[in-house]
Amino acid sequence: MLRSIPDSSGAMKRERLGLIAKGTLEPTPELEAAVQPEEKEELAKAIEMFRNAQGIQKRAAALGFPETMRIVVDYVQSEASESEKKIIIAALMEGVRLIRKAAKQEAEQGI
Repeated sequence: MLRSIPDSSGAMKRERLGLIAKGTLEPTPELEAAVQPEEKEELAKAIEMFRNAQGIQKRAAALGFPETMRIVVDYVQSEASESEKKIIIAALMEGVRLIRKAAKQEAEQGI
């Protein structure tokens, strides 16, 4: 996160305050210490924006998956090397396994 402050000439200068951890989307201790009380709401809004963006990215990827799968299948059938095919097929099989596992757990919870 950055703070804009005027320098001696009056031009705006950006000061680095700290980071928001990518994994947890929480401010680092460095950032928490540097944020002034009037900046806390702005920080909360920034974190919420990042959280929303992650959700939108996941949704876009999931909804675009059928088209991506068609492209991957075409690539595997037409031009992929044997090693590429092995990697792609292994990833596909792992994805199917995880989806089946999640569906099974969901079904068991519904009983």
